[in-house]
Amino acid sequence: MTQFKIQKSGSSVNWTGKKVLGLHTGSIDVAEGYVEITDNQLTGGEIQIDMTSIAITDIEDKKTSNEFLDHLLSTDFFAVDQFKTAKLTITRASKTDNGKFKVDGALAIKDISHPVSFTATIDIFTDYLHSLCEIVIDRTLYNIRYGSGKFIANLGDKLIYDDFILQFKLIGQAL
Repeated sequence: MTQFKIQKSGSSVNWTGKKVLGLHTGSIDVAEGYVEITDNQLTGGEIQIDMTSIAITDIEDKKTSNEFLDHLLSTDFFAVDQFKTAKLTITRASKTDNGKFKVDGALAIKDISHPVSFTATIDIFTDYLHSLCEIVIDRTLYNIRYGSGKFIANLGDKLIYDDFILQFKLIGQAL
């Protein structure tokens, strides 16, 4: 088994949230993590996400961007003052016909954990690992209900879709 330590400087998590009248994008830093590979098979891993680093990339106006960021950090969304990290845990994976991996695991946000499944690419170059994946998440499973049509009626153009996307780019170095 080879364990690859995730390199914070080369790794990233990008997010996309959609609403009736558009979408917003941003990034979150990887705090730390590792991925385990045994005989060219993904066998486990854990990625800690630094929720205090949430950034918005699509709003140029500083005042509007800061107001939106404060809202994301608040209890309406991620309650970052209480929950400073989120965690993706890889529990099992299998290779698909096209050389990618079907990955099963758990995602914990606000200390609420739910199973996730997604497809990942993993390339290994000597002592380095490069992986890409995208996970679609129902935010309401993590008690993030602000602007959700499941819980609030008649939102009209204020509706925020429940699913959001996390795109991971992970660079790891063999230990």
